[in-house]
Amino acid sequence: MQINNIEPLEWDSQFFGYPVARIIFDQEGSDKLDIIFKKIESEKFRVTYLFVPPKEKELNNQIARKGCILVDQKVTFAKKPEKHNRSSNIIIEYQGAEINEKLNELVLQAGLYSRFRLDENFANKEYERLYIEWLYKSIKKAIAVKILVAKNESDIIGITTLGKKELQADIGLVAVDKNYWGLGVGCDLINSADTIAFELGLDQIKVVTQLENKRACKLYEKCHFQIEKITNIYHYWQ
Repeated sequence: MQINNIEPLEWDSQFFGYPVARIIFDQEGSDKLDIIFKKIESEKFRVTYLFVPPKEKELNNQIARKGCILVDQKVTFAKKPEKHNRSSNIIIEYQGAEINEKLNELVLQAGLYSRFRLDENFANKEYERLYIEWLYKSIKKAIAVKILVAKNESDIIGITTLGKKELQADIGLVAVDKNYWGLGVGCDLINSADTIAFELGLDQIKVVTQLENKRACKLYEKCHFQIEKITNIYHYWQ
């Protein structure tokens, strides 16, 4: 089995206030799990994220028997950027420097299927703090190059963030006010981000969601994204 070393996550540990680590399983290797878990326990990590290929059935079964919780089936969608016609909804770049109540509301809605929300072991508002921090860093352009919002007159009714790493664009936060579902707002936001990636000359655009988030998966497929990879994510608490 090829396994990346257990990686202490400095940012997560500092942000959450307890030791956090990650381990990525590349392929089958259930025979080495006892060694791996002894190391995790000796390092006294409060929570360890385990990323496991779904196709490795025995490895997944062994990890589950160790008391790990399957909290997410992460789906990565990808496509080649393309230029789209003008959207039917009003999509503009957000120029504000501060977070307002509406943006907070939308961002928390974006994380309804997040493993940080669904795992009840996170009991210190980790999910809320994490997503607000994500929004804050995006607005400050620390992790995003563009913030796009959909507007109905003066009201913000949707948001998406676009990051860039080398020749790849990454769609981050995506949310639409529930009162405007079914009106094409989400698709216009994604297509606007796709157009920006095209105009920047990037080779690929990706977006990550949860397999359980059927609405999001359907949206990305409608916008011509295809599934690149699915990863099972477990949390191991001690």
